[in-house]
Amino acid sequence: MYIFSEKEMMLSPEDLAKYPFTAEAAKYVKDMGLTVEDIASQEFVSFLGRAKERIKEALQEDHIVQWPEKPDYRVEIMSFPVSIIIVLSTENSFLGKQYALAEAKRASKLLKDEKNEKIIRIASSSFKWDVQTVIGDMRQYYDFKLSFITYLKDAPIFHDYKWKLVNRFVNDGYVFLVKNELVRLIEEEVKKEIQRLVGGAKPKIPSSLTQAVEDLKPLIAKHYEFVRAEEPLLVMVEEAYPPCIRSLSENLLSNHSIPHLGRFTLTSFLLNIGMSIEDVVKLFTSATDFDENLTRYQIEHIAGKRGSGIKYTPPNCETLKTHGLCPGMDELCKRIKHPLAYYRSKLRLTKAGRVAVKSE
Repeated sequence: MYIFSEKEMMLSPEDLAKYPFTAEAAKYVKDMGLTVEDIASQEFVSFLGRAKERIKEALQEDHIVQWPEKPDYRVEIMSFPVSIIIVLSTENSFLGKQYALAEAKRASKLLKDEKNEKIIRIASSSFKWDVQTVIGDMRQYYDFKLSFITYLKDAPIFHDYKWKLVNRFVNDGYVFLVKNELVRLIEEEVKKEIQRLVGGAKPKIPSSLTQAVEDLKPLIAKHYEFVRAEEPLLVMVEEAYPPCIRSLSENLLSNHSIPHLGRFTLTSFLLNIGMSIEDVVKLFTSATDFDENLTRYQIEHIAGKRGSGIKYTPPNCETLKTHGLCPGMDELCKRIKHPLAYYRSKLRLTKAGRVAVKSE
């Protein structure tokens, strides 16, 4: 197993600021000994200001909390738990997911520029992963090797074929990875950890933090309305399907091959507009490679009934275009950036949609 030198074992104040989800950053915050009331006081107003900025950045189009040009490391570290408290206090699961995603993407972006030893340090100390640098001849092909058990826990959420274990090089209980792949797995773990943090009970907060929550509500509402992917629509109107979903559905029913991301997109879309797990399973019986047990397991995972408990939503339009799953845009598509946003908009425009919504 890789052994750190004393120097490598230590994370600097800059590291803690970059990666506030780490165990070391949590200890730093604890050692500060500040209460919620302290943090909300005028003395620490910079913590609150940066926390609000972090949340606003999470709701921007690129969904990444930015690394400041001239960071104050103390403010960066302490604003993270403050932002968690604010997100918790909104009791808005949509914001919770967006914030977790944004912090995870930031971590991923920064980790790609770190030395391998630091990446190992962060993964092993914060997540208790058994991850090591690759030595010997395999070093020309791979950078890291990760415990088989850890890989199985995190990689199945990715639907690209390259992540499937059968397509990976495995030796002596370890899965071999290049740097970007390990960073992607860490990104997912960071997202899950932050979702856990923002998924707790609403804390009691002082008035200054209450005002911060109120100030953010219009912005949250604007972006929530844009995607509205958090709650099931519970209205099934095929006429309102976006072109990508119609194409995937037609290909499935015609026994045409659909890539893994396409199946994930179709499944998550149908679950989010109210189709039951049983009906989605039945839909996939037309697939030539249908395996009921495997299909049911995968659908239940996407529905949040297995694994992390997170109910997944379809990829956005940009991702679908990148993977060749956009068959071509209609006029409504040009104003929309997500399949579920398309569906909601189209639903309002269709006679069937108006009747269905009225009868709810």
